Amino acid sequence: MGTEETADFNVFRDRVAKTLKTRKIKLSATEKNAILNAVSWYADDAEKVIGKTLRFTKSELEDVAARLGCGIDELGDFGLYTQPDGSWLTFEASTDLRDSEAVPLKDSIHRYFKAEVQLHVPEAWINLDTVKIGYEISFNKYFYRHKPLRSLDAVTRDILALEQKADGLIADILGVKVATKLEPAE
Repeated sequence: MGTEETADFNVFRDRVAKTLKTRKIKLSATEKNAILNAVSWYADDAEKVIGKTLRFTKSELEDVAARLGCGIDELGDFGLYTQPDGSWLTFEASTDLRDSEAVPLKDSIHRYFKAEVQLHVPEAWINLDTVKIGYEISFNKYFYRHKPLRSLDAVTRDILALEQKADGLIADILGVKVATKLEPAE
């Protein structure tokens, strides 16, 4: 396989799938990804890896844009890119480049993306499959009650009491005799 044949990851991925099919080798999606990741590379100028090619009717396209709260010309913000033939592409996300943002609950995800993310990373898009909407509560911040530490004297008394209870315990466990204290000679 020459360099020009492997420079486009989409072509390479299709070649791997065709070879597996020809040899009647069935692999799980995880196993296929492991093969592709083992022999793949990352280059800034590389072609993006196509995830899906979609076709929409005009009304379906308008419905998608309405559901996402954007115009048809803004669908690229959600990872849908138009092609000259009228089809729409989605691209595979590079796991090395993924990032997440904590968007204020009262804010629009799309507005936040346009104002805070796209300015810095123009090729970024919102992956709605991974969006989680919710609220995070810091239990320690709202429910933790500080208890003052015990005094050094109280801790010392507890340690001495435990020592007295444990006296001879290890000798019993080990099955050895403990030497008794010798009285001083006169």
